[in-house]
Amino acid sequence: MPEYTYTDFMNTLDDKGAFVLNTLNNHIAINYPEYKPFDIKPTDKSNKEWRLHYRKKPKVGKAIFSAYSEGGKLSVRFCLLSFMAYEFLLRQNEFSAKFKTNVLQQMLCSVMNVCRNYGGNTVCQVRQHYWINNRLIMACPYPWVSIDNYDENSVTDMTLFTDIQMKHMAQDAKEIKGASYTEETVQRCKEVQTIFLNGAALDVDTFFVEDHVKKPERLNKYKKLYSLVPMGANEGLWYYHDTAAVCGIATDEYNYTEIPEGCYAVVTVNDPFAFSAWRVWNHVVKWLNETGKSVRPIELGGKSVPYFVKFYRQSDVEYMAMYVRI
Repeated sequence: MPEYTYTDFMNTLDDKGAFVLNTLNNHIAINYPEYKPFDIKPTDKSNKEWRLHYRKKPKVGKAIFSAYSEGGKLSVRFCLLSFMAYEFLLRQNEFSAKFKTNVLQQMLCSVMNVCRNYGGNTVCQVRQHYWINNRLIMACPYPWVSIDNYDENSVTDMTLFTDIQMKHMAQDAKEIKGASYTEETVQRCKEVQTIFLNGAALDVDTFFVEDHVKKPERLNKYKKLYSLVPMGANEGLWYYHDTAAVCGIATDEYNYTEIPEGCYAVVTVNDPFAFSAWRVWNHVVKWLNETGKSVRPIELGGKSVPYFVKFYRQSDVEYMAMYVRI
């Protein structure tokens, strides 16, 4: 089989497609040089359809995006992981209306009976729930976003989209949505409990992290991964989830001194650093949807917070409890 090059692929495109891909290729070469166009070849006998993938190695690893040439027209396809989709939703107003609408149509999930993307006769069991602007946004767990309706002005959108994709190329093993994802989530989270939580003062001055978790470095990695902002200590370490932190805007300062009282849906998992906080959140929201309940946002300093978590130890076992006010 002959070895095909990037030039061979470019020669199959019309002028508009060649301009778009060449601009993206140059951006990747400058900013992410470890990724290169690999696996370049025609996919049909007439050589009218071609493909390439931007990867670190041929045939191995997740691609930044894949490019397809069909009859001279360029189509660019991105596979979005959960936090890539989340950040795009948070930053959607940075994109042109045309580009934003195209991506949202392929990402969001509004089907209540069957899954439109992956088939089947039931609602997707791993649907993602994002808390944005005081409401839940439901999205596909692994949306494939194809961009083929573009013009030269779309290049800026696609370049920014690529940059956000690169921030979230890796996915923690705790997030992998394999065949046993739903069963394992139910087994670990068990039934959602409903409790009334009294308001509680937090110690933000004098406490030792080692009193509540075995290895602080594991906690630091975990809270960074799930955008958990520290609140303080009271029979454990309390954090709240901040959507802005998904975009890299967070703080390590303990600056909230009280937990609001109210009715909360609660899930507790042991060995939390080996399990995803995101899965716990989606488990709670799935229960809310099934029971007809809804999230009641918590306002902290002008921020709308969807949940708290508390890390603590009992009999040398580590736990994380998630509290979603309802």
